[in-house]
Amino acid sequence: MLFGTVKNPKGPNLSKSKPASYNFSGTRLNFIRPPSNTSVPGLRTTKPDSPLELDLNIYSLEKFKKLSDRAWGFPLIREVYKYNGIPLWSPNIGGMVFSSELRRVAKRPNLLEAAHYESFIEEDVKYSYAPGESTHSKRWLYLFPLFWQTFKLPKTGDIQWIAYIVQDFCSDDGDQFTYYIRSAISSEHELFFSFSARTDKYDSGAFALFKKIAQFILNNIEITLVDSIEKEIKELEIAGLRNFSTDKPICRYDDAPKNKFGDYELVEDPYFYFTKIGKTIDRRLWVD
Repeated sequence: MLFGTVKNPKGPNLSKSKPASYNFSGTRLNFIRPPSNTSVPGLRTTKPDSPLELDLNIYSLEKFKKLSDRAWGFPLIREVYKYNGIPLWSPNIGGMVFSSELRRVAKRPNLLEAAHYESFIEEDVKYSYAPGESTHSKRWLYLFPLFWQTFKLPKTGDIQWIAYIVQDFCSDDGDQFTYYIRSAISSEHELFFSFSARTDKYDSGAFALFKKIAQFILNNIEITLVDSIEKEIKELEIAGLRNFSTDKPICRYDDAPKNKFGDYELVEDPYFYFTKIGKTIDRRLWVD
């Protein structure tokens, strides 16, 4: 297809994706990254046509950037994608940003225990996206978690992934939302993937393309844990300490100012969550 359309926008060429390989003190991470199809100053961190390979001592804070009093982060990749339609007629259908990082968490007994990890995630979400009025614009900014899902990926063994969504309702140009997909890979480290999307129209093909790219990346994530962590996970499973919550309460429409959400309604199915009136789309990125 030479050009995209509104219903079938054109994104990055997945066949030209490049491998990324990391050694985290013995734990191996591999995934395939589609190259950016647009230039956004300040967002690119890698050369578009080169594979990535890195060895990192994850037990040293030297390379980690402090995110908060509780966590440090090390960026792995950040790629920007534009969704193209017919030139001149509908050139910009939306876009997305894919990023991933390794985080080191402080002041938490053991992230491999479900209760400890969930508690940290809840604190982290509230730290970044506290609902309510902004001190700057006095507007309701975000709703979260609009969706909560735990699942396993085909090439990551016994690792349990957690996904949730944050939606920005202050956008004047379509829907904006970010999927966060995270998993603990040691007692104090987590992998943190995010897919931030912007769609021009709720019923265009932008979300379908977003889902296709995100699923392509998720399907190709491979993780091999060191033997000691594999053993610890097995022991925690036997002790019943790896049972994550299957759902979380979402932010209710009734809690938000009505004038900000005139085009939205809350449906009971958490996989649809807040939808534009009369238009529901299953927003799960992964179905086991």
